Amino acid sequence: MNNRFRQLLTPLAAGLALAALGAPRAAAQSVGLEYGFEERVRSEGWNNITDYTDALNDGHLHYRMRTRVWGQLNVGQDWEFAAGIANENRKVVRPDAAYNGREIFFETLSATWRFAPGWSVKVGRQDIMRGEGFIFMDGSALDGSRCAYVNAVDLALKVGQASKVEFIAISDPRQDKYLPRVNDPDAWNLVQRLTEWDEQALALYYTGREAKDTAIDAYAVYKAETHDYRAPSNALFQPDRHFATVGARVERTFVGGWTANAEGAWQFGTQAANPVRGLASKDIGAWAGYAHVKKAFDAPWKPRVSLGYIALSGSDPASDKIGGWNPVFSRWPKWSELYIYSQPPEKGVGYWTNTGLWEAEARVSPARFLDLRATYYRMSAFQAPAAATAYFGKGKDRGDLWQVRVDLKLNDSLKGHALYEHMAPGDFYAGKDPGYFLRFEVTYTFKGRI
Repeated sequence: MNNRFRQLLTPLAAGLALAALGAPRAAAQSVGLEYGFEERVRSEGWNNITDYTDALNDGHLHYRMRTRVWGQLNVGQDWEFAAGIANENRKVVRPDAAYNGREIFFETLSATWRFAPGWSVKVGRQDIMRGEGFIFMDGSALDGSRCAYVNAVDLALKVGQASKVEFIAISDPRQDKYLPRVNDPDAWNLVQRLTEWDEQALALYYTGREAKDTAIDAYAVYKAETHDYRAPSNALFQPDRHFATVGARVERTFVGGWTANAEGAWQFGTQAANPVRGLASKDIGAWAGYAHVKKAFDAPWKPRVSLGYIALSGSDPASDKIGGWNPVFSRWPKWSELYIYSQPPEKGVGYWTNTGLWEAEARVSPARFLDLRATYYRMSAFQAPAAATAYFGKGKDRGDLWQVRVDLKLNDSLKGHALYEHMAPGDFYAGKDPGYFLRFEVTYTFKGRI
């Protein structure tokens, strides 16, 4: 057996061994295995969304092929062991580049133990997604949608009939070093970066579902972001940062098809000095929130409409305080696939900050397998760029963003979608030419149980 494959399979074997140890306690109970396979193929093309100017021929087209295989072993009522590996290969067509056969990695490797009535603990690599993904959604912003895991311990206590409190500890290095991989580049600096810095966090998260037609979430998160891989002389280098985020979310369903939700959060902490660029340490004080009203109509095609506003604070260039919102573990295309490619010159891919968005959306479902959606965002900034450059302008108008999406779900195994986005930039940017993003996706999933 190839040594690298042996390294990859060792943790899985260890997990099965742990399952065997747990089995005697549940010997009289059932043992079951759930397994699955998924193949996702995407075609993505765009132009002008990194600079908003036709002066450069920067059109882009690539194909992404993601493969996932997973299994979950259930031992009685008390134990669950999960393992999954994944790989995403890419072929860039424009500009033409060699096929990229990337590494195979552990997307999941965890054990769950229900050790007392109402109590459980989940340890290992896992997805942690809470609420609408405003704080917890994706622990690896720099690899796109390849994966979203965090390395965590999640201790949960059931409260009442439908609520829980979680105590969460997370440790995510900027490059995966906890579990083996296959087909890694020979040079460590070429290994896939997951974030720009090492991330650690402690969180207390409450999920409340006791009140009728009401969902309540509340949380407190302490996070450290340290050891940015970039040189301290780099304008985007971030010195070590330690901060706390506290917030809450509420969603309420009313009669007549009406729904409303809102979430608000505040951040405070410190960022270390950067002597190389002559920057002193700074305090952090930021905020963010959103509110939506939605209406579902009892009519053919199931029409739904929504209106909302999202606000993410920005840093005043003239202030000695960091006022820009930090997305915590939610650097993902929550509001736009296009716009995350416009964000790197500002802070980083998927780094939602210094942004206000008016959102209007309409959806219909003409058939059981078909969903159509149109969305409009009026985008602004709370703070104008510190200085005009080849990329940034002098204003606070980010622009107008339009989206159209078609979703098809033929059955439980086969689904797909098409997405088109169009951005007309405002005076926040120096460029004045519109940009577009176009995606086609097909996903096949197979699941089984023994």
